[in-house]
Amino acid sequence: MSTLQVTVDFNEDESFASFVSRVAAANGTQSAQAFCQHLGLQFQALVDGDPASVSRMLGLCRQGEKMHAPGVTLRDERTYTFGRETLLRSNMSRRHLRVCPRCLEDDEAAGKGPSGTRAYGRIGWLPTFVRTCSKHEAYLVPLPQPEQFGSPHDFAARVRLSRASWETFLADSTPAVPSGFERYVSDRLLGRPRQPIWIDELPLYAAGKLTETVGAIVNHGRSFVTGNLTNAEWLEAGRSGFAITSDGPAAFAEFLRSLHDRFWNGDGDFGGRVIYGRLYEMLAHENEDPAYDPIREIIRETAVASLPIGPDHRLFGLASPRRWHSVHSATKEFGLHHKTARKIFAAARLIPCDDNTADSRTLVDAVEIETFIHRWQSSLKTDAAREYVNIGRSSWEIVLSEGYVKPLIEDHKAHGVAPLFPLDELDRFVTRLESVAPVRPTSDEFVSLPSAAKRASVRMAQILEFLFAGRLESAYTEAGARGFDGVRISVPEVFLAWNTSFLTKK
Repeated sequence: MSTLQVTVDFNEDESFASFVSRVAAANGTQSAQAFCQHLGLQFQALVDGDPASVSRMLGLCRQGEKMHAPGVTLRDERTYTFGRETLLRSNMSRRHLRVCPRCLEDDEAAGKGPSGTRAYGRIGWLPTFVRTCSKHEAYLVPLPQPEQFGSPHDFAARVRLSRASWETFLADSTPAVPSGFERYVSDRLLGRPRQPIWIDELPLYAAGKLTETVGAIVNHGRSFVTGNLTNAEWLEAGRSGFAITSDGPAAFAEFLRSLHDRFWNGDGDFGGRVIYGRLYEMLAHENEDPAYDPIREIIRETAVASLPIGPDHRLFGLASPRRWHSVHSATKEFGLHHKTARKIFAAARLIPCDDNTADSRTLVDAVEIETFIHRWQSSLKTDAAREYVNIGRSSWEIVLSEGYVKPLIEDHKAHGVAPLFPLDELDRFVTRLESVAPVRPTSDEFVSLPSAAKRASVRMAQILEFLFAGRLESAYTEAGARGFDGVRISVPEVFLAWNTSFLTKK
């Protein structure tokens, strides 16, 4: 047999199983399986998209140019592929075929081919993500289950079964408002032109699962029970989720931040399952599909950017880099007493002074707080600081009052904390002295800074000003000495600097 005498058109939005079933019905057979066996083919191989079988059937029907039509679905153990789009078996309603009865009526009224073979199964009815008919604004309803024939994919035979109770079948298709999400799924399956959006980057099954999960969380909370949602609730979940996922990664990240309320409200410590609920469970525990990796990465990035998580928190099995510390996490990591730390952090203006937020909910930039803590822990008390820079008490007070050395917390008295002086601040002061008074051999004509102030009757503050302005050009640091008391200057140079300064002011 080269070609069939009787055939039907393979519609561009029709599933291949529906087409083969209608060809069988047009040729007067009661079963697509029996018809295919007569042709030396297996109906299930055609349903599963076996290329050789599909090519032969289309050739018999004189429609070989439709070999790559969207409805020719290729099936493997896990997926169904429609052209460039992929769905999982769990996303497909193949055994429980759903239809729009009004579409079938329109087909019979206006379609081509023998009566009883014009109604056809749409590709867009196969994904579970689609629950309504956009044309008739009604819910899809399942065809009767087959009893008198073998295959649940025999579309024409199942439509024939429904004729016995057509009015009841028609009444089951109740009104519904189709969603943009359903249109999106159908458009991708059929390759219709449209504006690209973010979730196009995901396989269709992942885009659909993500969208419905997000919408279900929006409508029913992060811990919704999948099996408890009705068909109508899943329709609304798709609608709500698509409002977010169609708007791009920024909108998705904002949705994620809205789930952080459980942390901010103090309902427990941070944890992926606690914060993100079913979304995290789906991505972390129910599958390891790399198709979702971009979504996992956005969740990780959003969590790190918004919450005090660190290497001890593992999201999707990976350690998390720290961007924020809470007061609690900082004190724990650096071994600090929480009351002392909070007082010091407030004095340093790292956290508000009057903030009553719990330690675990009070955030500080991780780099900023870690830098501060390292400076704090290496800071010296007053006597040790004076010894470090080799300076007497009275000179030290002048150095502080003139701002040459600044304490870790400048207004420490107002906050009731002891003055502390970071090593880097003390080193900076000593380095500055050495830059204007380099080390060289001692000369009897030179004296220390306090001695020069007394001999010249010039305030220490003025001498420091001259020194750091480079006006005491012969200043040096005594060999073997370090810091303030090792500096030696010339009294005549002090007089010259003073007189020059006096004349300039005049």
